[in-house]
Formats: sequence, structure tokens, C-alpha cells
Amino acid sequence: MKKMILLAIISLFATGAYTAKVMTQTEFTMAFVQYLSKELPETQFSVVSDLRLYGSVNDYELNVFLDNAFDVYVSESQTINEVFQSQLNSIKNHAKTFATEDVKAIMPVIKPKEYILNARAQMAEAGYQEDELPLYYEKLNEDLFLMYVFDTTESMRFVSPEDVEKLDIKSSIEGIAKRNMELYFEKIGTRFDEIDTRGNGRIYMFAVDENYEASVLITNNFLKHANITVEGEPVLFLPARNFVLITGSKDSKATRLASVLAQKAYSELGYSISPYGYVNQAGQWQRFKQ
Repeated sequence: MKKMILLAIISLFATGAYTAKVMTQTEFTMAFVQYLSKELPETQFSVVSDLRLYGSVNDYELNVFLDNAFDVYVSESQTINEVFQSQLNSIKNHAKTFATEDVKAIMPVIKPKEYILNARAQMAEAGYQEDELPLYYEKLNEDLFLMYVFDTTESMRFVSPEDVEKLDIKSSIEGIAKRNMELYFEKIGTRFDEIDTRGNGRIYMFAVDENYEASVLITNNFLKHANITVEGEPVLFLPARNFVLITGSKDSKATRLASVLAQKAYSELGYSISPYGYVNQAGQWQRFKQ
């Protein structure tokens, strides 16, 4: 009987019927967090969801996606230690990238939909394909696009898809630009000037440098700590690059007046962006409706 049991166990090992338990996505995520706590004790990572972590490296936000790593683990083409080491190397490479002068020079700029459409049309006329547009951009909503520039003391130029690929910052470029913008605002100084509405609610004009006013749209932390008082959620009007009005979603008189002022500025100022107001809903800037 004992021989029969031993033969049965040996047979299970030989046929592969007896295998180690494969970790779930949750278990894999938590195991990697523990691994990071030992390898990078000075850096804190939090779990956003299964196979996604969030941390801060060199003062920049870093989102870590583990989908591909988990697939490699499940395929058994690498050991768990090899998979984790590969992810750790990737994080360390991001840390080195974040310390470069190129990354520190990336700033966000808000552009209207028409800017992108015109750029595509010009490229098409020149014989280029749509995917060859040398501009890296992200859609914010139906009216606005987020673009990026390298802004140095010597020059300013738009960030291209090739730049993003070379620096390997596709998943982190927005966080990088936000942080750089906030640091710039702190360095140069900003103002929220309350304008005289003659009893029509409370409206502020945001002022910084005649260049990056509209970029305040994506600096959520900066807006949260701004010394302003509005009724309801902040509503931002950005008719032009250097003209931004802020009021409250529940201040009906102020939103109506701000809308009139924004329409006029949009039609008269250079570098126009949008005549509409925008309110942040669940992390997305949506067109404000009176």
C-alpha cells in the first residue's frame, strides 16, 4: 500500500498535475508592494487597484502598471524574482529620467480643438499622415486639448511623440507637467485678483506671467489651496492664454457675468482658447452649464 501511494505521488509530479498555486492579481500586487518596501524603503507606494500602484519619485508622481508583469508571471517564462527585478529596474530608470533637465523643463499648455484640427490639415496638405503629427497631445474634453512644451531659458518647443517615447514618460508626463507648473507658480508668484462686479457675485482674475495663466486648469492641488472664496465648485473661464476668470458654480450672477466677459475676451484677445466655463466633475473638466 505504501509503495502504491509513493508511486501515485511520483506520478503526479511527473505529469505536472501537482503544481504550485498561481497568485491572483491581488496577491501579485501585494507581493510586489512588499518587495518594493524592501528594495526601495525610502519610497512609498500605494495600491490604486489590482496591478496598479501609485508613488512619488524625485518629487514627481509615478503610476506603476503591472499588467504585463503579471502576464509574464502567469506564463512562467520568468521566475517571480526575475519579474519583480524587471519592474524594479523600470522604476529606477524612471527615477533617473525624472532627474534630467529635459523632464524638469516640461510645461503644460492648453490649446483649443481648432489648433489640433488646423495642425492636422496643414500636415495633410504637406503630404503627411495624421499619425505623423509631430505634437504630443491629450484630449481634455470636447473643446480643449492638453499639450506640452520644453521651456528652457534658451528656447521653447512642443514635446513630440518621439520625445515621450525616448524619455519613456507616456504614463507620467501629465503628472510631471502638473508638478513643474506648480513649482513654477510658487517660484514666480501668482495673484487671484477679485474684480469689481458691482454686486453681481464674486469673480477672480488669475494672473501669473501672461503666458501660463490657462495652464492653471490642470494644477488641481494649486487651485485647492488658492486663497479664494467661491460659492459651490470653482468654474474656470479661459478665453485666452493669458486671461482666466474663476467664480463659483452656485453663484448664478457671477457665472452669467463671467460668461459675458469671457465671450468678449475670446473674440478680441490673441491666443484665444474657449468662450466657455469649465467645472471639474469626477476628475474631468466639463463645460459648465448655467
